[in-house]
Amino acid sequence: MIKPEYVLFFDNHTAQACHNVGHNFDADFFADQIKDTGAELVGFHAKCNQGFCYYDTKIGIRHPSLKPGHDYFGDLVSACIKQGIKVTAYLNCGLSNEDGVVHPEWCQIGKDGNIFHPEILESMITPYARIMCINSPYRDYILSLIREVKEKYPVSGFLLDSFNAFPCYCRHCIEGMRKRGMDPENDQDAAEFARFSALDLASDISKIVEPRKNNLLLYFLGLSPRENLKYGSYLECECLPTYPSWGYDALPVQARYLRTVVKDEPVFNMTGRFYSWGDFGTLRTDAAIEYDLFYGLANGMRPNIGDHIHPSGIYYIGIKDRVKKIYDTLKQYDPWYRDAVNPVDFAIYLPNPYGSSSTKSAVRMFCELKMQFDCVDAEADWSKYKVIVLPDDILLTRKLQQKVEDHLRSGGKILATGESGLDPAKAEFCFEKEWGVKFKKDKTFCPAYFTMTDDWQKIIPALPQAVNSDCMETAALPDTVVAGKIIAPYYDRKWDGVYSYFYTPPEKVTTLPFVTFTEQVAYCSGKLFDGYNTAASVELRNVCKAMMDHLLADPLLKVESGFPSFARAIVSDQADRRMVHLLNYLPEKRGEMLIVEDAFETCNIKLDLRLDGKKVKRVCMAPAEEEIPFTQEGDHVFFTVPRICGYGLAVVKFE
Repeated sequence: MIKPEYVLFFDNHTAQACHNVGHNFDADFFADQIKDTGAELVGFHAKCNQGFCYYDTKIGIRHPSLKPGHDYFGDLVSACIKQGIKVTAYLNCGLSNEDGVVHPEWCQIGKDGNIFHPEILESMITPYARIMCINSPYRDYILSLIREVKEKYPVSGFLLDSFNAFPCYCRHCIEGMRKRGMDPENDQDAAEFARFSALDLASDISKIVEPRKNNLLLYFLGLSPRENLKYGSYLECECLPTYPSWGYDALPVQARYLRTVVKDEPVFNMTGRFYSWGDFGTLRTDAAIEYDLFYGLANGMRPNIGDHIHPSGIYYIGIKDRVKKIYDTLKQYDPWYRDAVNPVDFAIYLPNPYGSSSTKSAVRMFCELKMQFDCVDAEADWSKYKVIVLPDDILLTRKLQQKVEDHLRSGGKILATGESGLDPAKAEFCFEKEWGVKFKKDKTFCPAYFTMTDDWQKIIPALPQAVNSDCMETAALPDTVVAGKIIAPYYDRKWDGVYSYFYTPPEKVTTLPFVTFTEQVAYCSGKLFDGYNTAASVELRNVCKAMMDHLLADPLLKVESGFPSFARAIVSDQADRRMVHLLNYLPEKRGEMLIVEDAFETCNIKLDLRLDGKKVKRVCMAPAEEEIPFTQEGDHVFFTVPRICGYGLAVVKFE
C-alpha cells in the first residue's frame, strides 16, 4: 500500500459560467510548485460536482470553456509524475448538476414526486443542486467514467464523492425496493435501500479499481470508515474546523476514532487553507493550519491541505509559500511520527462514527484534563481499556449489553452519565447492581441543581451548582457510595398562563443521588456532558475528574502545572521511546468565525508520565534533542519542559 506523507487536494468545481477554464494553466509550473511545497500526492478533479469533466473524455461532458484538445487533468498528471508526485482522481458520483440538466430522467426523485434537492446542500452549493440516482442508467455512466480514467491515466487512486445515500423514489428505486420485499412508503425501508444502493455501487467500483491488488488509494466520501475499509484502501478525515458543521470539537473525535479502525492503512487529515468550502479569497494563518495538522500527526494521521484552484488554472504563489512553510515546519519532526501509536487508559463510546453533541463534549472535557483515550464503536475490541465512558444517552442494545457485560466481567470499569446504561425501553438499568442505583424516571427538576458530599465537597465552590441539562431520578442501592446529591428548586421553570416561573432558585438538598460510586462504576444521574456543552461549567468538569479519579488511580499522563486548559497534550509511542505532544493554540470565535491566529508561548510545563515498566535513558525536546533533566520514581518519570511556542514534542528515550 502506498503511504504518501504529505498531501494536497485541489477542488475544481467550476460552473458553466466560467469562461476560461484551464486557459492559464501551466502544468510544468504547477508541478514545480507542488514539488517545492514538499507534497508527494495531489488530488485533482477528473469530474466535478457541476457534472463537468476536465480530461479527454469520450463518455462524459467536458467543461464547455476548455480549449479544444486541452487535456487539463492529463497534462497535470504527466507533469506531476515527472516530478515524482503521485495524483489521485476525484470524481463526484452523486452530485452532478450538468448530467441532471441533460438527463433529468437520471435525477433522484423526492417522496413528493419532484426532482430531489437536498436541504443539506442549500447553504453549501445551491438549493437547485441535482442529485443523480445511482439505480438509473447514470450508474453505468459513472462506472464507465471511472473505468475510462483508470485506463487512460497512471493515477495512484480515486477519491469518490457524494455517497450520501439520500432516499430516492424514482421508478428504478421503487422497483428495486419492491424486488427486495421493501415498502417504498416506509421511510425506514427507503433509507435502508438507499444505503444498500450506495454500498452496492461502491462494491462495483472496488471491483473495477481493485485497490489493494493494484496498490491504489480508494476512498468513498459518504460511507462510514468501516465501510470504506471494506471497499476502499485508506481513510480521509475531512474536517475543516472553521466550517459550522464541524468546529474544533470534530477533529479530536475523528482522530481518536479512526486510529482504532485502521490496521495498516493510511489516514489523511484533510483541513483547508481557506475558511469555508467555496471560499477562494481567504488564507488561514500558519498557526491555524499547523494546529490542525500537528493534532493529526500526534494521532497517527498524515497532513492533507485542501485548496481551490482558480478556474483559469492559476496557482497563486502566496498559497504555495504558506503551504511550503507549514510543511517544512512539520517535516522536522517526521522521525518521531513514523509508525507511532497512541497508548491510552480508557475509551469513550461513540453512538456513530462522528459522535453526538454529548460525546464531542466528553472528548473536549477529557482533552482539557489532558487524559489519554480512544473513541470506540460497538465493533471495537474493548479489552485493552481500563475504563469505558458512556456519555449521557447510551442505551444498551443487546449487542452493547454483551460488550458491557464482557468488560465488567474482565474487571473493567464504567463511567456513565444520564440515561447511559438503561435498556432501550428506558425501564431499568441493565446492570443495576454494578451501576449501584435503581432507575425511577428520566427527569427530576427543571432546572436541577447539585451539591457534592463528604470528601468531595472541596471539588466545587460551596454553593448549589446547576446541571444545565436533564437529571434522572434514581435511588442508591444499599452499598453504593453517594458522592453528590440533587438540589431541588423552589418550583419548576414554566408559565401557568398568569405567572412566569422563570427565576428558579435552588431551595433544598434532596435524598436523590447525583454522583454515585461502586467498585466498578462511577455514575452521574445528570447529563453531565450535555450540561458542559450547554454552559461550559468548570464545576461539571471537576465532577467528571473526580469520577475518573475513582476509576483510574494511575493515569498515563499528568500535567502538573504550566499548561492552560485550552492546550492539548497527546502521548504517542515508538519502539524505543514515549513522546508527549504539546499543543498551545487558542481557537476563538470572532464575530461569526472560528479562528486561530497565534501560537502561544508557555514555560515550565511540569509533566508526570507513566512508563509501563520501561527504564528512562534520557529526556529531550525534538527536533534539536536538547536534554531535559528528569527524575524517575518507580514507574513514572518527572520532568519540566522549559518552553514551547505553539507546538512542542518532549521525547522520553528508553534504555
